[in-house]
Amino acid sequence: MTTRSRQPSTGVYVDAPAIHRERLSPQQIAGHSCCWCGATPDPQYPVPILHGATLLACDPCASMYGVPAVDADR
Repeated sequence: MTTRSRQPSTGVYVDAPAIHRERLSPQQIAGHSCCWCGATPDPQYPVPILHGATLLACDPCASMYGVPAVDADR
């Protein structure tokens, strides 16, 4: 069975704080910490909004801001 990656639909991240590349740490840009709070991220919650950055959300932020889960095995 093949699983397709889902792109965020319109309206996702509406209540999330804006993400500005110049305000992110190198760890956040590389996906080693949550793009919003800096906690340990979960690879099943990618935040594909900045080109050239591997942004990920932690479980609490993903839940709070509506980040859809994808397969971590992609």
